[in-house]
Amino acid sequence: MQIIPAIDIKDGNCVRLFQGDYTKETIYADSPVAMALKWKKQGAKMLHVIDLSGAKKGRSMIGNDLKQIIKKVTIPIQVGGGIRTPDSINQLIKSGVAKVILSTYAIENMILLKKIVDLYGDKIAVSLDVLDGKLMKNGWLEQSDITLTSTIKKLGKMGVETIIYTDITRDGTLTGPNYKIIEKVKKCTKMRLIIAGGVSSIEQINKLKIIGVDGVIIGKALYEEKIILKEVLKYVS
Repeated sequence: MQIIPAIDIKDGNCVRLFQGDYTKETIYADSPVAMALKWKKQGAKMLHVIDLSGAKKGRSMIGNDLKQIIKKVTIPIQVGGGIRTPDSINQLIKSGVAKVILSTYAIENMILLKKIVDLYGDKIAVSLDVLDGKLMKNGWLEQSDITLTSTIKKLGKMGVETIIYTDITRDGTLTGPNYKIIEKVKKCTKMRLIIAGGVSSIEQINKLKIIGVDGVIIGKALYEEKIILKEVLKYVS
């Protein structure tokens, strides 16, 4: 199982939101680059970088921060938020991003997504951000009419290799993952499954490991030292 620290960037700061609410943010650092270096030093093998401002506006807003992270942090980086054109995907991959995370673009443009997946293969991941059983889009601000299960089946058929499942009601809450839904997702797909939202203890990570989850994205629990990265990395290795 892979443990992936989250670096969410909004207005140049490293923040965490509560249940995706842009009005309920906590600023943990004013330098996303310094935070990336911190997690690398503690043993992270990959970073999860999200452009919250970009997700809301529909275009990248973290160009300079991202360039500096790629330059100074030598571990792989997966990036999401506001990526909604083939050109932006191409630019990110050329810049050295290991994996591009698509959300709104993916669920609204399945035909184009197939072409992108055929072109870039495992460099593409699809984020399934769920609220009340429906996928959210545009920075989690709008609900789509698309269900989780139907989307997972479509993504598997078109060759997507990695999905990231986030339960928005758990995100930033430290209340633990929704194991029942995660088990359901795991059973209905052979795609690599990464989960995010609510993780706050090694015990919870152990349950996810038993379910067979391939990766866990951790944010608030790391920033508030509910989980110590060095310890959890030793545990899952």
